[in-house]
Amino acid sequence: MLDNYIKQKVDLVSYSQVELSNIANTLSYLKNIVNYQPDFREPFLGGSYKRATMVKGVSDVDVYFRYVGSGNPQSALAVLKNCLLQSYPNTPIKQDKPSILVDFQKIPINITPYKEDNFGNLSIPDKNLLYWQSMSFGELEQNIIALRRQNSKFIDLIKILKLWNFNHRKGIKNFEIEKRVCSLYLGRQLYQNNLSEMMIHFFNNNGYQSDAVKMQLLRNNIHSNSNYNWINFIENRKTYF
Repeated sequence: MLDNYIKQKVDLVSYSQVELSNIANTLSYLKNIVNYQPDFREPFLGGSYKRATMVKGVSDVDVYFRYVGSGNPQSALAVLKNCLLQSYPNTPIKQDKPSILVDFQKIPINITPYKEDNFGNLSIPDKNLLYWQSMSFGELEQNIIALRRQNSKFIDLIKILKLWNFNHRKGIKNFEIEKRVCSLYLGRQLYQNNLSEMMIHFFNNNGYQSDAVKMQLLRNNIHSNSNYNWINFIENRKTYF
């Protein structure tokens, strides 16, 4: 029963194909902001959108603009921010490190410049915006593809863990959750048969034993309020148990 509730929550926070198509369409609008900027090229969508692990209210849409200029990360971000402000003066725009955060048509977008050398190596700004640091865009994507082929439940696990992490303010980066799930399960024999057991396994292997205990209590709960307790747990309400 608990696993049905978990799956229902996963479905509720997952993006539909229509919503994903709308996100893809925003790229056609965003690429126009650099039409007259010789130091930038058309962007691409990456991150959890590309890996199909986005969670409503938790995940940003990652957009990467190729930078072909000679400036440092700070100057590249400044140009991008100025282009956004000119094109969308009424849109909330905030420069973060190492990206720009934009609420575009009610879609949270994380915009990052990147550079590519003659050998195809990619780099993005470091956290202090002082230099370009190497970045591998493909490794996690390939691991998630392999993980999905191994068992599609792992994608549901990633999504529910992202929601748990966000609501409980654990401070884990979303991509780090994906990496940890891959490290725990990719290419390994699966001994946990359902999502609740997978969550307990993840918690126990990542230092969250108290959350593992709570999940086990939820699994043991055979009363009619089990869904109520589950919702209170995953949303971090203070009234569960």
